Amino acid sequence: MKYLIYLQKLREAFPAPVTQLFMLISDFVVSPGLIALPCVVYWCLDKRKGAHILFSFGFGAVLNNLIKICVCVPRPWLRDTRITPHESALETATGYSFPSGHTQSAASVFGSLGWSYRERFGWAVPVAAVLTAVVAFSRCLLGVHTPQDVIVGMALGVFCVWLAGQLVTWADAGEGRDTAVTIVACVLTAAACVFVAVKPYPAVAGLSAEDQALMALDTYKALGMFPGAFLGWWAERRYVRFEARCDLRRGMARIVLGIAVVVAFRYVLAWPVSLIGNEAAFEFVKNFLTTVAAVVVAPLAFTNLEARIAEVSRTGE
Repeated sequence: MKYLIYLQKLREAFPAPVTQLFMLISDFVVSPGLIALPCVVYWCLDKRKGAHILFSFGFGAVLNNLIKICVCVPRPWLRDTRITPHESALETATGYSFPSGHTQSAASVFGSLGWSYRERFGWAVPVAAVLTAVVAFSRCLLGVHTPQDVIVGMALGVFCVWLAGQLVTWADAGEGRDTAVTIVACVLTAAACVFVAVKPYPAVAGLSAEDQALMALDTYKALGMFPGAFLGWWAERRYVRFEARCDLRRGMARIVLGIAVVVAFRYVLAWPVSLIGNEAAFEFVKNFLTTVAAVVVAPLAFTNLEARIAEVSRTGE
């Protein structure tokens, strides 16, 4: 807490644009921009590397949220009234504090991206480490996380980078292993959903019932994304088998088409589920469809469209 109070005084002495810069850095890791990184790699550069990044993010999101709802650590300003968080940061700082989801997301995505390209770009890992450290620092500077929160969030992200890499390597090493991995992912998701639904949520001083319900909702969001990523990955390997590497023009076209497909699945196909009135089910399905669209439906659209264009160019019809 002494460290946070020191950073709070430092933040108050900063010009407003400096604090706003740290807010932008912090917000980026919960924006669509972060998840767009593995999609671009997967669609246009290297499927294996893209899957590694996506799985790292998925593992991290699920584990982070499960830890949060198990240990139920309150936010810093609820533990010490001397802490005054930055007002803008409160919008994404609901629910429990430990570990930091922002820091974990940064470590999972930047870390796996840097690790995947470490041989080609020697600076990739150091840059990933710096970006993650800046995000971790921003969460403390803004007064919404303690050093313990961000350190464990960073360690969790690094662990997920390693775990996702090991999983992809193991799956590639034998016939049918991708099927086994996908089945296990779906079973674990089902078990985790039951756990989130039945576990007690103890009262935490200063934390509203709405905030506690939001933590469970965030966990369902992560759990929806998790099996969607694995099922999409399995289906693409079995039935689509698209070639990721492409030139700049084709890559730009894929990004535009891919975003359109993802948006359609996320906001149009998921909409009927919202009519049942169960927000948890809606968020689960919405995130499930998002990852399925990104990992298998968008590549299927690329393959069919590019094959059609090639046929027209060949025959002139």
